[in-house]
Amino acid sequence: MGVGREDVEILKPRIDKREYRRIVIRNSLQVLLISDLDTDKCAASMNVSVGSFCDPDGLEGLAHFLAWRQNKRLHSF
Repeated sequence: MGVGREDVEILKPRIDKREYRRIVIRNSLQVLLISDLDTDKCAASMNVSVGSFCDPDGLEGLAHFLAWRQNKRLHSF
């Protein structure tokens, strides 16, 4: 899998001792890596910036409808 690195300035407080790195995966997914040597824990999070603002013209409400259908399918009895 190809990974690109774009040098961008990541703003953080001066007292923040963690290391930050931004990479871009071949499918254009942007990843922010954070290294904190003061902890023995790890975590992952994902932000998908899509929703009602991405609904096609004439299909307003599509994102809400699909989220509702997915939730209903997951919690069906």
